[in-house]
Amino acid sequence: MPGKALAIGMCTYDDYDGVYFSVMALRLYHPEIAADTEILVVDNHPDGPFAAPLKALENWVPGYRYIPFDRIRGTAARDVVFREADADFVLCMDSHVMFAPGVLRQLLDYIQAHPDTPDLLQGPLIYDNLQSISTHMNPVWSAGMYGVWATDHRAQDPAAPPFDIPMQGLGVFACRRSAWPGFNPRLKGFGGEEGYIQEKFRRAGGRTLCLPFLRWIHRFTRPAGVPYANTWEDRVRNYLIIAQELAIDSSPAIEHFRVHLGRDTADRILAGVCSELNNPFHFFDAIYCINLAEETRRWQEVSTRFARLGIAHRVRRFEAIRTQPNHHIGCGLSHRAVVEEARRQGLANVLVFEDDVVFTDDAIPGLQTALNELQGRDWQMLYLGACRWHQEYPPLEGAARLAKAGAVTCLHAVAYRHTVYNRILSDVPADLAGMEAWLRIHAGIDQYFAFQHEGKYLLSPVIASQPSIHASETPDVLSRLRV
Repeated sequence: MPGKALAIGMCTYDDYDGVYFSVMALRLYHPEIAADTEILVVDNHPDGPFAAPLKALENWVPGYRYIPFDRIRGTAARDVVFREADADFVLCMDSHVMFAPGVLRQLLDYIQAHPDTPDLLQGPLIYDNLQSISTHMNPVWSAGMYGVWATDHRAQDPAAPPFDIPMQGLGVFACRRSAWPGFNPRLKGFGGEEGYIQEKFRRAGGRTLCLPFLRWIHRFTRPAGVPYANTWEDRVRNYLIIAQELAIDSSPAIEHFRVHLGRDTADRILAGVCSELNNPFHFFDAIYCINLAEETRRWQEVSTRFARLGIAHRVRRFEAIRTQPNHHIGCGLSHRAVVEEARRQGLANVLVFEDDVVFTDDAIPGLQTALNELQGRDWQMLYLGACRWHQEYPPLEGAARLAKAGAVTCLHAVAYRHTVYNRILSDVPADLAGMEAWLRIHAGIDQYFAFQHEGKYLLSPVIASQPSIHASETPDVLSRLRV
């Protein structure tokens, strides 16, 4: 059950000063809300020099929680604030924002008066002269960005009633936690978020409101420079991913970037993005590869194979859990940990590779055909490859590449859908001793899956293998492998 009325969360990347002054401003200028709120800080660079000082603030600030997170870098990391919040409502802010006195108490009063609101709540940005405000953004393209700051004079009076706006900067926004629609997990870097989240709220039946009292100031100037990567490639990619997700026309974005960046530069970026969006591996919310820390050569080799498939930039390295002498313990714990992370991040599905996976030369078209045939089926697991123990698994009637998976083993290339997360996390132990005892019954996590028959599918013929099972692969598969 939620512990507070409001969680106040911020993401940061090497901005200790911003976090420090924003957090202390909350405590100094809004003490009346302390009992009803918690403060979350999501560190998007937990390997950086500011991680320890950010973590140390837990010793000084009651209700403060430090959350390291680097699976996604950039805009979409804000999603973690909503996943981790222990409150009915969430206020997400940049790590260099401060609020006018009294407005957070007013926000608490507002959400307590509207406990079931499906709306996205925003407020006017105050400029450094403390006079000028921007209440929203107009939905037009300018300078490589969608949205231009604008002012609705109804908000000059902080006591004015809320009103609808098309979009607003995401330096500050709030909503009921259960109404949060989430960022697309494929987004990375910065750009694309304004207008996107507002549209998702509207499609879910909510409104995007300006609360005139919810006034905030934002530090835009960075004299020392921006510490994170902010590239046109990421920005263009994000806008096109969003257009695909929302099924909206991407041509205005494309034409704008051709003008803004120059046609040659824009078309080079666009070609790469379009290739990614048309790649069948784009279907998966996230792609992981399990790899032991000391196996750097294997990681380099498998990264080359991922690059040939056009997915190297999407694969998240997951450090395998080492266990000796029984590697099955580490395998089970590692796969379970990936599934747990996928559930925690709200991923609809996750594709997991082991670092010795190899692919056939028809992996791309084969996967595309199988995914087309998977549509409309209540699937839970999808094997891109498996040890079939010399059994034949012909495609389903009317299908060319999709088969029902029987008692197959090995997990070098398997996708899990969200509908199976809870069962795996309930059945498979998370600790070393528990896994040792569990394996006395199941022998291996792949053996456990072999006897689960609901919603399991297999590509037939397979598109992925691993050296340890080549002796049992069919000649046809071996002839198509690219090692």
